[in-house]
Amino acid sequence: MKDFSSQEKLIETYLKDNKKEQAVELLFDLIAEYAQTHNFAKAESLRERLFEVDSMALDEIVKSAEIIENAKITAMDQAHMKTWSHLYKNLTKEESIALYYSMQTAVYEPEQIVFRQGEMIANLYFINAGQLKLFYHQDKHTILLNTLGPGDLAGEDTFFTNSTCTISVMAHSTVKLNYLEKAVLQKWQAEAPNLANKLQDYCTGLEPIKELLQKKELERRAHPRCAIAGSAAIQILDKQGSKVFKGDLSDISASGVSFIMNTSPTAAETLLGCRLNLKFTLRGAFPEISIDQEGRIVGVHGQLFNEYLINVKWEQPLDDGLIDRIKTVA
Repeated sequence: MKDFSSQEKLIETYLKDNKKEQAVELLFDLIAEYAQTHNFAKAESLRERLFEVDSMALDEIVKSAEIIENAKITAMDQAHMKTWSHLYKNLTKEESIALYYSMQTAVYEPEQIVFRQGEMIANLYFINAGQLKLFYHQDKHTILLNTLGPGDLAGEDTFFTNSTCTISVMAHSTVKLNYLEKAVLQKWQAEAPNLANKLQDYCTGLEPIKELLQKKELERRAHPRCAIAGSAAIQILDKQGSKVFKGDLSDISASGVSFIMNTSPTAAETLLGCRLNLKFTLRGAFPEISIDQEGRIVGVHGQLFNEYLINVKWEQPLDDGLIDRIKTVA
C-alpha cells in the first residue's frame, strides 16, 4: 500500500522547487488513488488543491472530476439502487450522486420509535429492508394507518414544509434505512439545483398522509375548524423584547388557530416550535368576543409573496361554547 502522506509532502516539495508540472502529475495520481479507495472527501480536497496549483491544467482537472464521479457511481450500494430504481431513473448521474451521498444510514429494532406525532423532525426516510408501521393518535386511541416496506418513504409530509409530524412511525421488524436531513435542500441549490424539485415531485405521487387519515375516517385536527376573518395581535414569547406584529386570521377551533403573516423566509424558519400570545376581538357578537390565548407554533407553510400560513396549537383549549359563539359570527 502506498504511503499517501509522503506523496502529499513530495507535492509541497515540488512546489517549493518550482516544479509545477511534477506537482500536477502527482496530484492527479493521488486523486485517482483516493477515489479508488472510496476516500472521496480526500480526493475532492486534492482536486481543489490541483485547481489552486494550476488552474490552467484543464485536462487533469476535468479528468479527475470524471474519475471521482465514476468511482462514486461504482461504490453505490447496488441493493439500495435496485430498491430505489423507480426514483433514480428520473435523475441525472450528477443528481443520483448528490442524493446518494447526502444520505445517512440507520438501523431500527422492532418496536423502536423512528419519530412521534407532534415532534419537529424533518428527516426523509428511505426503507431498504424491514417494515415500519404508521400510527395516528387521537384522544386515548392509537390507530394503525399503514405498514411500509422496502421502496417506501416515511416523513415526506413534513420534509418539504415546516410543520410537526402528523403521525408516529415505529419499526415492526428490524429496519435498515437511509435518511436525508432537511439541511441538504439548501446544499443542493448549488450542486444539484433541480434535485429537490424532482424529489418533491416523486413524493407528491405517493399516497398523502391526509388521505390515509380520511380512509380511517379520522380528522387530522382534534377539533373541526371554522373560517374566521379579522386581525390578531401576536407576540413571540420565546424571544425577549419581541415586538407585537399583526396576523390575518384564517381559521379557529377549540384546539388551535391559523393566521397569515408576511415575513422573510429566514425569519419564518425560526418560528416553528415558538410559544406565542395571540389577542383579537370579534365585535360582531354581543357581547363582543375577546381572545387572549397562548399557544405554540406547530406549522409554517409558505404562500406567495413572502406570506406564511401559521398553525398554532393552544396551550389550553377553548371552551366549546365559545367556539359555537364564534361560529355564529363567522
